[in-house]
This record gives sequence, structure tokens and C-alpha cells, in this order.
Amino acid sequence: MNRDVVIFVPEARAPIESLRNMLEPHGEFRDGGRRKWTEDELVHDAHEWDTLLVTSREQITERVIEAGTRLKLIAKIGDIPAATRRKIPVTNCPGANAVAVAEAALGLMLAASRRIPQGMEKLRKGGWREGIWIANEMSGATFGIVGFGNIGRELARLLSGFQGRILAYDAFVRQEVIREAGVEPVDLNRLTSESDFISIHCSLTPETRHMFDAQKFRMMKKSAVLVNCARGAIIDEAALVHALREGEIASAGIDVFEEEPPNPENPLFCLPNAVVTPHFAGASHEARERVNRLAGENVLAVLRGEQVNPATLLNPEVYEH
Repeated sequence: MNRDVVIFVPEARAPIESLRNMLEPHGEFRDGGRRKWTEDELVHDAHEWDTLLVTSREQITERVIEAGTRLKLIAKIGDIPAATRRKIPVTNCPGANAVAVAEAALGLMLAASRRIPQGMEKLRKGGWREGIWIANEMSGATFGIVGFGNIGRELARLLSGFQGRILAYDAFVRQEVIREAGVEPVDLNRLTSESDFISIHCSLTPETRHMFDAQKFRMMKKSAVLVNCARGAIIDEAALVHALREGEIASAGIDVFEEEPPNPENPLFCLPNAVVTPHFAGASHEARERVNRLAGENVLAVLRGEQVNPATLLNPEVYEH
């Protein structure tokens, strides 16, 4: 072990042992336990670290980066402009959780359309089949995927087994790429109005903020199911609550929220036609192992004086000149 090198993981999320075993021969591997570190705590200790591996919970701000005088790599997320000024590569793990998120989206489609949690609650309260919700089947349905990146493509593969029609909208993916996946490229309005199930897998940008608003809900089928495992603010949450209450759409499966963690009084939590989960769509053992492998390989590259995997690099300008 090279004791002159410190590899720090503030929030050591399981499975951490594979990452430890991979990196410990190359430096002192430190983990910060299973809690969220504050910015002040990170600033206080940052001068000790050569590489920093973080989750999205840790905010690696300009203050942290400036305090990290030895930093050579930030994986996965950090203040990119501040890191770039210091010539520190910032990496992520594209596609590592695509299968996990796609499977969760499919699960939310089934749970929301069949209102499975509502059925469980009925049983727990001593009820039986009276007044049960009669759902539409997914087999042969029309599915709309908003965002056709790694997750959207994986979801399309899973949905192909339902032998329905799959539509996709993505302003940044060529239509021939979508067609090659056996999916029909359409504009957002057509996807919204024709789909029985809509699943959101695009990034949150100024253009996609509140992409699904009151107008979009009025365009959807009354029998439609909406799923969001991307970012909460892509949906106008107040408009969604109204649409669910008024029967403008049948149900929704929501893993992400405009405010996170959400207020316990969030009205979505009380609606019988909403299935809600705590932003855990990407959490699987296999996904975390893939994240560990990608992040760990970049750490080893940096310690060898090599460039990181370009497919994971968020600020390629650090290697210019």
C-alpha cells in the first residue's frame, strides 16, 4: 500500500468491499461511514485527499475543491468549473444504473396501473375484493419513452416483451438510432396523446423543467399511466396532483420529486392512484458494483499518471494542451 496516497469515499454505500479491495493496494482507502457529509466537514479534511469518490448526496463545491490541494480526481460529481480551473478531471458512471432504473420504471408501471399498494392496504384493513380497481393490461399497449439514452434504450428492450407499440421522444438522439432499436421516433405531443404508459428518462434542463404540465395532462388518455424515475422537476407536481384527483390520467408512479427529500405532507402520498418511492430506482447491488468498477478504474488511471476513461469524463478540457 502506498501510504502517501489517500483515496476517500465520504459515504461508503454497500457494496463497498469490492471497491476497497480494488483500490487498497494503491493507497490508503478511507471511508466516511454511511452518512451525508456537510460542506464544512468536507472542506475541513479535503487537504488530505488525492482522489474523492462521492455520491450525488455530497455537494463537492468550489470551496471543497479549493481546499483539496492534493486532489487529482473527483468521481462521480463535483463543481465542474471549479475543478476544471484546477485541472482536476470530474467523472461520472454513464449507464451503470441503466438496468436498475429501467427495471424500477417497469415495476412502477405495473404497480401504478394495477394499484398494487392500494390492494395491499385494503387487505391490511380487513377488506377483500369489493370496490377493486380494474386495470388495463400492459400487453399490446402503446408505450412512450421520453429520453432515449442508456436507460430509455434498456426500458425499450424490457418493454418489447409486451408486444405492444413503443414510441420515443429525444431531441438529441437521431431518429435512425431510435428506429434501429425497434422503436418509433415521434414528437412529444404525439407521444403524450397516443401512449397508454409514459416513462420519463431525460435530463433536467431549463427546456425540460415542467415538461409535463397541466396542458400535457389534458392531452393524455384518461387511462394513461405516467412514470418518472428521472428528475422531479420535469413534472409540474401541483399539476400532476390535480390531474390524478380529477381523473385526467389514471395513475402515476413517482420515484423523484421537485423537493428532495419531499415534505411528508406531500399530497401525492395520500392519493390512491399514485405509487411513490424514495428516489431508489437506481439502487441495485449490480448497479453499485458497476459504479464502483468504473470509478475505481478511473482512480487507478489517475494514480498511474494516465487519463481517465473518456466516456466518463465530464470536463475533457482538463486534458487540452
